Parts: sequence; C-alpha cells; structure tokens
Amino acid sequence: MLERLILFDLDGTLIRSRNGFVAFNDAIKNTFGFSADIRTVVPDGNTDPVILEDIFTTANLNVEITEERWRAFAKNLHESYANAIQQGLTTVSTLPGVLDLVKALAKVKGLYQGVVTGNLEATGRLKLEAAGLGPYLGLGAYGSDSRNRNDLPGIARERWARVIGKSLPVGDCIIVGDTPKDLAAARNSRMRCLLMGTGRYPVEELELLEPDACVSDFTDTKAVVNALLG
Repeated sequence: MLERLILFDLDGTLIRSRNGFVAFNDAIKNTFGFSADIRTVVPDGNTDPVILEDIFTTANLNVEITEERWRAFAKNLHESYANAIQQGLTTVSTLPGVLDLVKALAKVKGLYQGVVTGNLEATGRLKLEAAGLGPYLGLGAYGSDSRNRNDLPGIARERWARVIGKSLPVGDCIIVGDTPKDLAAARNSRMRCLLMGTGRYPVEELELLEPDACVSDFTDTKAVVNALLG
C-alpha cells in the first residue's frame, strides 16, 4: 500500500487572510507598548518569531524578546486574531480548489495530510478552522515549535510517526508550499517538494528552483493529486 505524508504550508499556499496585519500589529502594541507594522517586511516563508524580529530590525528598534514577552505576544496574537475574525475585520478563506483537494486526499488510504507552517500553533489552528480546513488538517509543526523553518518538517514527521505508529521514510514525505523557503526546508529534511504559484512568487520563477513538481494553483484536483502521488 502506498503511504505518503503531505505537509502543507498555510498562508499563500492553502489560505489567504484579508487584513491579517490588523491582528499582528495589535498584538505587538498590546505586548510591547508601541506600534510597529508587519507590512514593512516580507513575511512569506518565515516563522512568526523571525517575522517579529524582522519588524523590529526594519524599524531600528532594539527590543529584547524575553521568553516571558514571547509567551505574552503569542497569547495576544491569538486573542487579536480571534477578535478580528469574530468582528469581521479579518477574513480567512481557502484558495480556489483547496477544499476539493483536501477532501479528495482524505479518501486515499495510506495518505496522511498535515501542516508545516511558520504560524504559531494557536493562530495557525484558528486560521484552519476559520477557513473550513480544521477537520482535515492540524497535526504537524508550527512556528511555535522552532523559529528555524528548516526544523519544522522533521518535527512534523516525528509527530505523525507517534500517531500512526511508525516513521515514514523521508522520501515519502512531501512539503507543499509557495516560497523558496518551503523548498529549502524540504531539501534540508531530504523530503520532496511541490511548489504552488499561489503566493508572492509566480510559477515561472518557482520552476527555476527545480522543485520535484510545480503547479500554478489547486483548481485541477486530479493534476495536483497526480503530482503528489506520482
């Protein structure tokens, strides 16, 4: 029986948030007592800890992010996202074809699908629920597990091994993302990688990186499934 572990990135790959900056900026102000703006940096492919550091560096702010402050920021970020979504200030939706894909994959015996994302787990799961992906995805690795994105595929694989009772070979694990950093994380973990032209980087640019497969979007479910299982 064919067994595969598919690990999806979230933002730009499966989902898109409208006005997601509102919650992130509110969490900064509520935690550190001053304003800073995530829109001053390019967050794509980075973990939330790295994004926060980049924001402060870009603003020439010398801020010590202690463990206590980090825990407070994580709590505030989750609360800010929950409030913004509830109030309609922020919306989270799946990209075209995503729901059809995860539903199709859920029917394939021996195939497991999880996440590898730079989001903190609490906010990542909140986004999954808001986008209607909660029943299909969740287990994996998040930015709260490590600030280094390259660490996350291995963490996700270990967690899935505990759930299914065995460790799948790295060659049977596939990272699905939309940035060069997704590919770098996959290569670092010796996993395969499918890059999607659904985010900041056009598919023509991603193809030059020579991932194992590259697809423009998720609208052709059969083509994406074939790319993942081929």
